[in-house]
Amino acid sequence: MGPGTAVLRLRRAARASVLTALLLLSSTAPVRAVASPGDETPSGPRLVLGDASVEVGDTAGFAIEGMAGAWDEVDVSSPALTGTLRLHPESKGASHSADPRMPENLVRVRSGLPPGSYEVTATSHGRPVASAQLKVVAQGPARIRRFALLPKTEKARAGEKVQVVLADDHAAPDEKAVTVTSRAFGGSRTVKEAGPDSPDNPGCKCDDGATVYAAWIDVPKGTPSGTYDVTVVSHHGRKKTTQRLSVTGDDDSATWVPWACSGGAGAVVLAGGAWLVASRRRRRLRAESDAA
Repeated sequence: MGPGTAVLRLRRAARASVLTALLLLSSTAPVRAVASPGDETPSGPRLVLGDASVEVGDTAGFAIEGMAGAWDEVDVSSPALTGTLRLHPESKGASHSADPRMPENLVRVRSGLPPGSYEVTATSHGRPVASAQLKVVAQGPARIRRFALLPKTEKARAGEKVQVVLADDHAAPDEKAVTVTSRAFGGSRTVKEAGPDSPDNPGCKCDDGATVYAAWIDVPKGTPSGTYDVTVVSHHGRKKTTQRLSVTGDDDSATWVPWACSGGAGAVVLAGGAWLVASRRRRRLRAESDAA
């Protein structure tokens, strides 16, 4: 075998090795669907999520990209969502909808949903165009920044109203009210979320991201003087926050009689009063006798 034949065989072997390597690469590369002309873009429509994960009860944002031709609406649905979200082109002729974090592109995740991965499907006039996986995680813990009893700081008289204010930096997304319980209020009361326009709003700016719950609650007349626990239950029973309220009774005699009869200085005051009454009675009797 001459030198030319050997070189030719080496070239053929090299070509075979290159072809084998190309075949292996093509078998491991991701497969992309190619749309027919006039249908979808080469990569196809894509369903975009506003956040990688969403808490139970929170809102999830979606957008559609890569739509081809004239389209007017895309419906986004999932067993994890409370309803169907309808997307529209961001502008006339656009291949995408608005940013997924825009208010009109948000839909709420169901409350009580077990954490996990849920499929989300996008359809256009009943035809599936894209899908994605939504990761749902458990609700995070509450972060109570302020719990106040106003207008007097943690003080009230029986028969007055007390404003209960709770500010949570990480409120449960679907919690519109919390429960406050105290013997000073005669039981449990509901404290609703107080936005900037709420009559119960305590006057905070409400622009720091915290959720504010507030309500005016009566301290019933006849409530005995003392210090009472006031407990707010939030995050669907998972968070309890307690403050103390000092109540002054509305019946002044109720505070004086026990003190006067308790001995010590009280007994002296009581005895002095009795002596003064007896002295006045003796003077009146003497005056009546002289007049007779």
